[in-house]
Amino acid sequence: MLTRGLPYDAEDHSAIKGAALPLSVPPPPAAVAPAPPASSDLEAALLEAFDWGRPLPPGPKLSGTAAREDRWLRAAATFDPARDLPADPFPAGAPRQEAEALRRLLRTSGDRLARALATQPLRHTGTALALWRWGRLQVRSGAFPPSLRRAWEDCLLSGGPGLTRGYALRHALCWALADQDEARFAALRPKAQGQADDTLRGFQRLFGVLGGPSPELRLWRLPGLEYRDLRLDQLGARRVWICPVQEGPLPDLPAKVAWIIPSLAGGLGERDASLAGEALIEGHDLAERLRTAGRAAQFAPSRVAFERLGLAWFPALIELDASGRVQAIRMGDAAPERP
Repeated sequence: MLTRGLPYDAEDHSAIKGAALPLSVPPPPAAVAPAPPASSDLEAALLEAFDWGRPLPPGPKLSGTAAREDRWLRAAATFDPARDLPADPFPAGAPRQEAEALRRLLRTSGDRLARALATQPLRHTGTALALWRWGRLQVRSGAFPPSLRRAWEDCLLSGGPGLTRGYALRHALCWALADQDEARFAALRPKAQGQADDTLRGFQRLFGVLGGPSPELRLWRLPGLEYRDLRLDQLGARRVWICPVQEGPLPDLPAKVAWIIPSLAGGLGERDASLAGEALIEGHDLAERLRTAGRAAQFAPSRVAFERLGLAWFPALIELDASGRVQAIRMGDAAPERP
């Protein structure tokens, strides 16, 4: 799971203001059972759980179309895209046609797959979520050439809920940067539909970093926790891996890879000269882990410093040429599993 993502659209459910007050207090109403939550609220709760990697909420008591749409969404969130297809709960009609078109698409490859992606409807949230999960596996496994990857991204950007559109936009932008494809980046701008201006500006800054000198960051060396302002080419390696520490054993990085650990809190100022608050606690915890493992790394406690460059998702791999200039940036969805 990436450390930051695009939020999906949220409706404004502000309370209605200005209602007139009754002239007298009415008698209390008879006791009634609370109304069940709306299907849109149930869908939002399920998508939020999926986005955060939490267990899905229990299946609600629904009937008719709402029950079938919930079953389709849950199938999309839980099927194994490497082995299975999401079960189609719909009877005859347009929803079944959409679900069966997707199931055929997930068994298709090559030119036929490109044509199927161009015509796949995404009227149901489950359809878009299943397509996202399946396609992401294809990209990670190397099964998609760039043309199919872009067709899959464009299909997801054409419809579906804000969550999967946000996933697809992030994925497409990360790969445009990795490919250094400014034409693709330009083509993605109108697809953002004004919902991700800050993200687009960040990627624009990263395109500007390509080919330029190594950026400078204020870094605390681990395990000693002494800070220095260093350019990336001063870290002693031409490959710089920026990745938070996960639970469990520390990653086994190849030789000649410099490791920068971004703070999970990230609240320190860009030019602060001492650690404080959560950054201090985090820094001491990291120092102890690396000291115990006999490892060294750099700790970056300021989120602002990364955002100034446009680095929004981790892991990120930055490659430098022999003169220390930035040769490539692979971030987020386009980053390798290990450097």
